[in-house]
Amino acid sequence: MIIHLRTWGELACFTRPEMKVERVSYPVMTPSAARGLLEAILYRPQFRWEIRRIAVKKPIRFISFRRNEVKSRLAVRNPKPINAEEDRTQRNTLALRDVEYVIEASLRLTPCAKLPRHKPPAEDEPAGEDTVVKYLAMFQRRVEKGQCFVQPCFGCREFPAYFELADESAMRVEPNPNPDADLGLMVYDVFDLDVSRDQKPGKVEAKPQVTLFRAVLKDGVLVEHGKAVLPEWSSVKAQLGGVQ
Repeated sequence: MIIHLRTWGELACFTRPEMKVERVSYPVMTPSAARGLLEAILYRPQFRWEIRRIAVKKPIRFISFRRNEVKSRLAVRNPKPINAEEDRTQRNTLALRDVEYVIEASLRLTPCAKLPRHKPPAEDEPAGEDTVVKYLAMFQRRVEKGQCFVQPCFGCREFPAYFELADESAMRVEPNPNPDADLGLMVYDVFDLDVSRDQKPGKVEAKPQVTLFRAVLKDGVLVEHGKAVLPEWSSVKAQLGGVQ
């Protein structure tokens, strides 16, 4: 089963990993950003999202601006105050403006499905076995009510994303405001999606591990080069090394 979600906002920044300090956005939303947006609405360790396609509904337009930031981070343990005047620096951001996308995604159950729960089910989770139908219906109900765990965003917390349900017809980009383009290597995800973030202490933790794919924008839709959809995780995870 497949869901379609329309999402839009004033600003977006899907940062390219090769940039160090300055934030420079990809021209379109990345699969990892789309996954993060869906997880802000509904996340359970019993399943993971698979992004199939992303339709780009508005012209790709960039905007550049500078922001005052601090160079240091607060320590998780024993945090000490930061003097913003002494630690401040200006950094440039090349972001996208006035964006709108339609995300086409599906659910895939993980090994955590149908296992005993470490935590009680949420109040809005229906009783019954862990199935794709159950979680898709739960996601649709949450979208219709405007519910989310955290405010979805486009790359940065200060760039909020608004959302509503859509259907397959929304994937057609007519008229297409952007020409077909080879976008080169793009981030697929920044985590090993086979490692749950809810692992018990002492088990493998989900650490940042970047994977890439060859992206193209064809007929207004982001897909993998030479294919009609984005790659599945199983076809890109070998990039992590030692994974078959």
